[in-house]
Amino acid sequence: MDNISFQSRIRLTSIETFKKNVAGCRNNVIYPWTTKETVCAPKAFTEGVYDCTTLGIKDGEDVLFMHLCPTMPRNSNWARIERYIVNSVYSKLDPKNLQALILGSKRDNISSPRSTGLFNFLEGVLNKLNIEYSKFKGGNFENNLAYDSMKNEWIIGNKLLDIADSSVFGSVENAIKRIFDDVKIADFDELTW
Repeated sequence: MDNISFQSRIRLTSIETFKKNVAGCRNNVIYPWTTKETVCAPKAFTEGVYDCTTLGIKDGEDVLFMHLCPTMPRNSNWARIERYIVNSVYSKLDPKNLQALILGSKRDNISSPRSTGLFNFLEGVLNKLNIEYSKFKGGNFENNLAYDSMKNEWIIGNKLLDIADSSVFGSVENAIKRIFDDVKIADFDELTW
């Protein structure tokens, strides 16, 4: 795919602020977090991302938004998940204008040994499809994620920011480095508070 890039803002917030931002949004990717619960809409969100991986692929108007739990047996067939993503990208989105954000995974999680493998697999699907993306991998805190196409904005709600004021970190870049193990911000994305 030859994609056109449009800058997205990625805003880091507390869970409390996140909840205020998604109040009234009906497009919630809910438990049990399989492809069946995937949402495709102009605005969507999910909560409780810990060992799971959440993936949002947007085309400027809609976002294909999924939250996959590595402990759900239905999520063990990665070939089926890849087919679902590819089919959804071509049937629900404009494949010329794709960008993505991937967030999740907990390394060395004894209760969820497939956590990192699922994240790596989904990141590999983005690379196969040649979709530019930002990634937020690992860390020790629960996250929530939302996307709003009207604002072209991703919101990451993180529990640490409910405990520690953002001023403790000095900058959003420092906060991201403390919260996640592996971060990559796409050239066209902007990280902010």
